Amino acid sequence: MARKKKTTTTTTRTTSDGDVIKFCAYWGLVIAAVAALITFVLSICAVCGLEAAWLGRVKNVCSTVSQIALLVAVILPAYKYMRGKKTVYRAFFWVAVILLVLGLVGINLAI
Repeated sequence: MARKKKTTTTTTRTTSDGDVIKFCAYWGLVIAAVAALITFVLSICAVCGLEAAWLGRVKNVCSTVSQIALLVAVILPAYKYMRGKKTVYRAFFWVAVILLVLGLVGINLAI
C-alpha cells in the first residue's frame, strides 16, 4: 500500500491598506483621547485655583495634537474612498484637506 504524502503550505501575511487605516484610526483615537484627558485635567486645575501661564499653552498644544491625530485617521480612509471616483470628488477632497491644514495652522480665511 502506498503512503500518502502530506503537503503543507505556509501562508504569509502582508500589511494591506486596511491594516494601515485601522492602525492610524486606532492610534488617532488614542492620542486624541489622551490629549482630551490632559486638557480636561488642566481645566479642572484652573477651576480649582491653580493658575499658571503655561496651562493655556499646554491646552492649545493638546488640542492641536488631537486635531492632527484625528485628521490623519480620517484622511486615509477618505483618500482610499476618493481614489476611484470622478475628478470632482478628488478636487473636493484636496480642497478640504488644504482647508483643514490651513485651519490647523491657524490661518484665518476671512472673506
